[in-house]
Amino acid sequence: MIRTEEIYDAAADDAAFDQLAATLAEAVGARSAVIHWGHGADHAAEISYSGYFSDAQMALYDEEFQSDDIWGTALVQRDQANRVWNCEAIVPDAVYEGSRIYNEWIRPMGDDTFHCLGGIVQRGAVLGHIGLHRGRTQKQFDAQELHAVQQSIDHIGRMFEIRSKLDRAAHYGRSLHATIDMVGHAVFTLNAQGVLIDCNRAADRILSRGDALTLRQRRIKAREARDEDALQAALRAAAARQDSQASAIFVHREQGLPYMLSIAAVRIGSERQVVVIATDPADRDMSLTSRIRALYGLTRAEAEVVEALCAGQGLEELSQERGVAINTVRTQLKNIYVKLDCSRQSELVARISQLPRLSSFDGQD
Repeated sequence: MIRTEEIYDAAADDAAFDQLAATLAEAVGARSAVIHWGHGADHAAEISYSGYFSDAQMALYDEEFQSDDIWGTALVQRDQANRVWNCEAIVPDAVYEGSRIYNEWIRPMGDDTFHCLGGIVQRGAVLGHIGLHRGRTQKQFDAQELHAVQQSIDHIGRMFEIRSKLDRAAHYGRSLHATIDMVGHAVFTLNAQGVLIDCNRAADRILSRGDALTLRQRRIKAREARDEDALQAALRAAAARQDSQASAIFVHREQGLPYMLSIAAVRIGSERQVVVIATDPADRDMSLTSRIRALYGLTRAEAEVVEALCAGQGLEELSQERGVAINTVRTQLKNIYVKLDCSRQSELVARISQLPRLSSFDGQD
């Protein structure tokens, strides 16, 4: 008997999905089983094997014999989803005995797999396959066993669909994390009660350093008492505010310039969440030089001048640091003004400051 709860356990539990093929095989007395689902005939997102064949044997099947699976081909040609077939009814024994998969995969490994219950499972855009097998010396699958598998097909299809949705959600989450990690700021997301929901890698590094912010009982705390009062007041105000207006505070650290925290609330469905963005003024955007060169056609030296000015350096300081004459820097600045179509240093800095700040990039030619 195939238990429905064991099928749905596999919907969200990876270990249960891995075990599902073996569970189905045991329920109908099959010697081996395989189930898989994907988003098309040539795509397999996940596969569950019963364990009768080794990983190496299944890898060989995937690489060399999948297209020669005579039972799978016959099922596809039937063009009838969500129905289980006794494959001997659609592939005669003599045809199977003469097939490449039987003679070059099954027999060379000393096996005699010969009987199969199989079906194609379709649920929306999700397409799956199920196959249960016995050896030649074992009895054929009977009508009662076929009926038991047929009764479970709809549940298996729903399970595939749930796993597909969870897979898409996980992919979306990974994509979102990668995007937030690319932003050159530390980002914390809190619930309305101030409990941490998530943070990106830059935020995790700040917490690991512990030089300004710490995490206690999943709540962000400032190291200094004066900053802690301001931080908690800003978080409470953001959680209570009905609009998206943001506030900002400094959080001092043991050494170096303080972090600048921008705090705002966002609405996710019916819930409010608080987003805290921490900017380290000492961090450099390693991609800035290459991006402004690409945008404005600057030379590397000109782009470095722009980057230095945006970091607050003066022309004399820059000339000394680079070991060039002050007139050389002034000439480069004039060329920059022409290329950016501006006439003042403040206008130049403002224009470059509008570019997003990125991390995890190397400046390249």
